[in-house]
Amino acid sequence: MSNTAQTLVPKSELTQSVGNPQSGDVCIPNISTAERRKRLAFGAMTFAVSLVILAALVASGASRWWRLPLFFLFMGATSGFFQWRDKTCVGLTAKQSRKLGDHMEKIENTAELAQVRRQARKVQIEALLAAVPLLLIALLLPVL
Repeated sequence: MSNTAQTLVPKSELTQSVGNPQSGDVCIPNISTAERRKRLAFGAMTFAVSLVILAALVASGASRWWRLPLFFLFMGATSGFFQWRDKTCVGLTAKQSRKLGDHMEKIENTAELAQVRRQARKVQIEALLAAVPLLLIALLLPVL
């Protein structure tokens, strides 16, 4: 039997939460543990790079306007973190796929795909909501 058949979630279980049956939340991973680690590493490295660039901008006395592009780095960093946390790759979701092993495979179950799409949308919203305050903090730092 393939991994696809083993990873399908019955439609009746989609409304139950894995951790808290009363909450109605459910998480259907579309990436493996190894893929999750890649996203966490990407997020951490992107955040570190953004902090180094921010420090250089502050130390050089550059105008605060030069800090605005950091938003994209903060967005990438927070997206990596939330994809790791929520076990959901936004890119694979756009392709209607998952990568739970060595190979990417199509998500055939419509209920499962709908849930993974909700998770991906949540990841994108949370990444945006986390990147905005990071940018505001960066903008509030004094120019030296």
